Amino acid sequence: MSTIYRYQLVFIGTPNPYWDGIKDVFFKHIGELGMSKDMVIVLDEKNFAIEYKANAPLYCLYFGDPSGNFKDADILIKLITDASLILPVTDDLKQFSATIPKELRIINGFELSSQQRIEPLVSVILEGLGLLRNTRRLFISYKRDESSKVAIQLFEQFEKNGFDVFLDTHSIRHGEPFQDELWHRLADTDIVVLLNTPGFLKSEWTKEELARANAMMIGVLQLIWPTHKQEREAEISIPIQLQAGDFGNSHFADSNSYLINETILRVVEQAESLRARSLAARQDNIVSEFISAANKTGVPVNLHPEKIITATKISGKNYVMIPTIGVPQALRYNQAEEVVKKFSSITSPEIYLLYDHINIRDKWLLHLDWLDKHLPIKTIKIFDAEQWLQRP
Repeated sequence: MSTIYRYQLVFIGTPNPYWDGIKDVFFKHIGELGMSKDMVIVLDEKNFAIEYKANAPLYCLYFGDPSGNFKDADILIKLITDASLILPVTDDLKQFSATIPKELRIINGFELSSQQRIEPLVSVILEGLGLLRNTRRLFISYKRDESSKVAIQLFEQFEKNGFDVFLDTHSIRHGEPFQDELWHRLADTDIVVLLNTPGFLKSEWTKEELARANAMMIGVLQLIWPTHKQEREAEISIPIQLQAGDFGNSHFADSNSYLINETILRVVEQAESLRARSLAARQDNIVSEFISAANKTGVPVNLHPEKIITATKISGKNYVMIPTIGVPQALRYNQAEEVVKKFSSITSPEIYLLYDHINIRDKWLLHLDWLDKHLPIKTIKIFDAEQWLQRP
């Protein structure tokens, strides 16, 4: 058995009225990720000295002070010395230098100016703890002749919020095979934002995008046009029923329609909320398929609270399987090695990234095969898991 280690979330600095809201949203997503609340400890100036563990994952929020009265300096210096992740938080980035201690001014701060900013902040925390992947990918599915202006609005706003957004008219290079690249980007996305206009499912391409998103368990945020109904085909879905007032001049009848700013920000907040659920569902799907394959082949496996699988084949070799969403990237290889260090009780394990290859382009699959020949960490397609488990 591995040692169960706790994640640490630290709140220091000047108390903020959003603290309770941050904790509520954070633990909601912890539950969606299939983790017990007991795996996370919240630290502050009252319990830090007793509970802090330098060798456990930690993310710290330092809340600035408008009067320059910087609190918890001793804790801050300790965390800086231990090379901990610290995010300076202020209610106005224009006043960043005046409200944040000088030790943190080299860090890109976060503006927490309203309740709508809590979801993006919690996403940053989860990414910092390694519970959500750091790449923030989003796919906009729409019908060009009905919602192209709204699609571009969303593309621009999500880009500002740190997402790598796929929009067909902006994201495919000249000379690339259009449809292959589109499916590849869909396979590597966190969520789909679907612009559900009256003619959306009349297009074979948009219908296929929704079908493939469902097959891969990708969460869908549906923006439903006024006078239209929710599409029931989406497996994991958050519907937003738009009203005429959500559009500029209450006009929503053609591709020149556009959303007002308040609605755009509401969509971004909902997308942040859905992202954790979507990634958790995809990870759970990979885990379930691998465990099913192990049961068929009689190979004993253990699923750990960190959603990591350990296995021992009949040969006595130990393996650590790390479910990976989308296309395995270089950073994920490095993170995998760091995660496995936590499993000190496992002797000389071989490490594998477990992924779903469906819709990933052939050139990427060939690249992953090449990496398998040259790196200590390997990959396994979930499709090949049963065959791999049967090998000695």
